[in-house]
Amino acid sequence: MLTTRDEWLASLTRVYAAAGCLITDESGRVLIVKAGYREHWQFVGGTVDPGEGPQECAGRELLEETGITKQAGELLVVAWTHPSGELAYPACHFLFDLGTVPADTPITLPAGELDDHRWATPAEALTLLGPARALRLEAGLQARADGRVRVVTSPNSGF
Repeated sequence: MLTTRDEWLASLTRVYAAAGCLITDESGRVLIVKAGYREHWQFVGGTVDPGEGPQECAGRELLEETGITKQAGELLVVAWTHPSGELAYPACHFLFDLGTVPADTPITLPAGELDDHRWATPAEALTLLGPARALRLEAGLQARADGRVRVVTSPNSGF
């Protein structure tokens, strides 16, 4: 039996929190980035910093990872990922709509963090992102189309 608030808090499951950006060009291609330390491509995004909300995180990560200054728009997807061999705790990933930018928008990748970027058709992106992020992309595109936020659960990390 827990006797103090501190004991109760210590008993709760911790959750990793991250935010990503769904950003497309005029022809509907999705901007994805590649980190050298990960197998699959990923959305522009990252972990939520202390004192920061997920929407703020998405805008900050967009600037840090691409050089594009833009506020995150509507929430499209909340993705829950179960603990795995890769992560000791569950992860909650928020995917925000960052709208559309011209394909020739300059992208400035942070040296040492990201190796490449590309504009991928949704079909290409679904393959390149890997299973967990592909699930988020499908849900994000559906949410963009009908305005309804999606909640998805993935057994694969993709964090």
